[in-house]
Amino acid sequence: MKKITLLLVAATMVLVCACGNNPGKKKTEAKESVEEQYIKADLKIKLDSLVKEMGRLSTPVIVDIQNGKLTLTDKEKRNKPSYLLPASKADEAVTLNEKYRAVAMLSADMTIAELYGMPVDSYKQAISKLLVDINNPALTVGGTEGQSTESLETKIQKFYDESVKTGTANLFWEAIVAGTVEQLYIITQNIDKFMPCFTDETASEVSYRFILVHEGVKSLIPYHPELEQLQTILKPLEVINAINVQQLRDQLLELKGAIETARGQLL
Repeated sequence: MKKITLLLVAATMVLVCACGNNPGKKKTEAKESVEEQYIKADLKIKLDSLVKEMGRLSTPVIVDIQNGKLTLTDKEKRNKPSYLLPASKADEAVTLNEKYRAVAMLSADMTIAELYGMPVDSYKQAISKLLVDINNPALTVGGTEGQSTESLETKIQKFYDESVKTGTANLFWEAIVAGTVEQLYIITQNIDKFMPCFTDETASEVSYRFILVHEGVKSLIPYHPELEQLQTILKPLEVINAINVQQLRDQLLELKGAIETARGQLL
């Protein structure tokens, strides 16, 4: 299986040092601060590399719809999907991490709605409102919102860079995980239509993506303990290890219930 990649950043926690008058204490804290910096630098190098590689990855279905490779007949369009999240789901996103998840999930669902010729104004409005709350320039300029001629690699890199800059690497992960799970969920809902988008190579890439996602999330948990929830949600999907289209199809069918559960836990 080819090693392709995924992602992310290091949001680093700054040590808050309460400096007293004890010289020994000061030296100990100074030493710990230096060690912490080395740890953070090492982690950032690791995650920088993952993100750079991840830019070359995608789950083909959404990309194929956006570039016009995947279309529906008029007959297929009449059978509207009932599995998409309603745009009103955005109202349930209260915390910032929930808002990042909602943007990723609703963006994927809006693409499917467009494929079926369904109205998408409510999705656009909901996503726009979330993006105002999120206030991340990487998601509003050539990012998640709207159509852009920028490559997926460029979009992901900008999102990552802005997350590092603002110290919100954990939220980058929230969006990546939510978007990945939502796309897999979509595929399982109409597997006969969506699996032809895959080649053996892209099927193996999807499998390796999960390995990298788990590693990235796990690496950041010491800095962002709340990411433990993502690790728990993804745990049942660790068995995805396909090296060709048929294996991925079989595994997605077997995990259909687990993927739906994971999706429900995200939002």
